[in-house]
Amino acid sequence: MQTFSNMRRNSAHQNYLTLFGLSGWLLFDLVMSSLYPLIPSFVGVVFCYIILNFNRHEENAAPLLLAFVYLCLYDLTKGFYLFSYIILFVIVYRFAIYRIQNIITCNNCILAAYVVMAYIGHYLLNAFFAYLDNETFPYFSNIYFYYIAIDAILSFMLFKVTR
Repeated sequence: MQTFSNMRRNSAHQNYLTLFGLSGWLLFDLVMSSLYPLIPSFVGVVFCYIILNFNRHEENAAPLLLAFVYLCLYDLTKGFYLFSYIILFVIVYRFAIYRIQNIITCNNCILAAYVVMAYIGHYLLNAFFAYLDNETFPYFSNIYFYYIAIDAILSFMLFKVTR
């Protein structure tokens, strides 16, 4: 018994349990935001999480995969073009992240900029795809500003920017 004394028995697979709980909560929130439009879908928070943790993708492979799946499910349930959030992430991560961090000095302002890019960039990318496909443009309402405010406040509480 002394050879296994460094094992912690109470916290076995606790990371996967929290990941399972978080995925259940996100799916419940996605369903509830489809039923009630005043409940935000927290896409900006998930987008901030992906941007902030993509550098350590070996350590956070399962949560990042969950986040990308959530963004694809959001695209499917809300009627946007599929994989548009992933395309937006690639564009933002490749071309805008370091410029934003160099221009903006306030850490909370960087998080707010990520949330604004998540919503406004997603709308503009879907409008571009609709233009290429000769479809009607997606509708941008004032409720998106409410979603941006809620997601920015939650991002301030949950994340810390490391430079």
